[in-house]
Amino acid sequence: MISTTRLKSYRTIRFGRPFLLLVLMYALVPSHALAMPNTTNAGCPAGASTWDFYVGSNGSVGESGRTKEGPVCVQIHYNRLRFRLLVNFDTTQAKGPDLSSVLLTGTVSGAGAAGGNVDETQRAADLQNILAALSRQDRDASAVTTGIDSVKALVAFLDDLIASHSSIPDAVIDMKYKDLRPSLQASERLVTGILVTDSVTGGCPANPATPVAGSILDTLQQYRSDATFYAANKDSVDRATTLANLYRCGAPKQTSLPGNVAVLKFWDERFQEIGLSTGLSDANLSQVQVASFFAISTYLQCGNIFNQSSNTAASLTTYDETATLSGNLGAPSAQQDKGFFTVTCASPFSVSAGVEFSTIPSREFAIVKSAGGTNNTSINTFGFSSQSSFHPLPVAIAHVRLWESQNQKYALHFSAGASGNIQGQNSGGSSAEFITGGSVSFFRTIFVTAGLHVGTKTSLAGGFKIGETVPSDITTVPVTKSYTTGFGLAITFTKP
Repeated sequence: MISTTRLKSYRTIRFGRPFLLLVLMYALVPSHALAMPNTTNAGCPAGASTWDFYVGSNGSVGESGRTKEGPVCVQIHYNRLRFRLLVNFDTTQAKGPDLSSVLLTGTVSGAGAAGGNVDETQRAADLQNILAALSRQDRDASAVTTGIDSVKALVAFLDDLIASHSSIPDAVIDMKYKDLRPSLQASERLVTGILVTDSVTGGCPANPATPVAGSILDTLQQYRSDATFYAANKDSVDRATTLANLYRCGAPKQTSLPGNVAVLKFWDERFQEIGLSTGLSDANLSQVQVASFFAISTYLQCGNIFNQSSNTAASLTTYDETATLSGNLGAPSAQQDKGFFTVTCASPFSVSAGVEFSTIPSREFAIVKSAGGTNNTSINTFGFSSQSSFHPLPVAIAHVRLWESQNQKYALHFSAGASGNIQGQNSGGSSAEFITGGSVSFFRTIFVTAGLHVGTKTSLAGGFKIGETVPSDITTVPVTKSYTTGFGLAITFTKP
């Protein structure tokens, strides 16, 4: 008869050595290889110019090598389940799943050999416990294998979405995860209790053909050797023996199961990183939004304050975790895409040229013939040959950019420039004039500047006034010139 003490011994059966070696190998893998940092999703501010990039299943960025003027919000779309991503700006470190915390002990009922009198009723109950434990393990093992295939299919599905620049459908991902959840739960059960049926410690017997005394296979062999008990319980003993042989040391299922469990537990951790957990109810699972995890964005601003321009090139490194789905828990290979985009920041200073309109009057004096002489003759008086209260001037203006819209359509500047007032001698001659004020630019090409115009005004010298008779000894108009202020409006253009 099988003793209760021996039956309880099956409750502490551990993983076999192959799994221990697998876990040890995983623990020794460099952390920087398995847990590359994920760039913080800083988000794009409202109205920001957004630049989208898509990482293909090969780890490379499509349409790479582009250049854009900043500021710009760079948004990288990638398969978060396939890749761990490292960008050379705004990154944070995040460790990957830590399997060293996985418990290697579990619970499972079983039976052992016993001496003394045999309680047939107890023995039959022990047999059913063994059969139930083996059947549950076999079902879970099949679920784990199916689960790995389901993860592969889900990763491929997401690859296709990223490649087609499609949005990530939360509801579809949640549904696919719901279908996968039983397999992940099976891996959780197995990680704490895999039966090695010809051992009581998890270590393989010295003689592979002979099960260790007290092991499941040893107990089943005793059941078969008892003709009376075997005849009464033949179907259960045979079924249990068939299952037990699948999980004895060296059997294919026993060899592959620990590795498959480790793989699925690894991916269970990957799903938890995007908010999907086996502990979620169906109602809570339907509320999980995973789309935001499949893109990272960083807002790159331009901070040049001197007359300098800058270029910012970014490099991307991806670590493909899908090698684990084939049982390879070693360090994932790195795929680098150097300089896949460049953000340029132009100098805040610019120069434009065009035309200015000034409100300082432009006057040219002259000696003009006027009526009023004796005998209906003319007399010479002081007058104007031309005058204008609003006149154009050629102008060149330097601007310093103070603010610019996200898409570079509009900008505000502080501006100062010089214009040339081309005049004849009767207007005091040509002179340099100046404008300073604020500007609005359009597409960094067209500038509209309004502000204070410092220019010259011309007046009659010697106390003469317009309309007075010219003395006989005056042959040229005496003029004086001085600076004054007025309003200036300029329209200028940058060099093409």
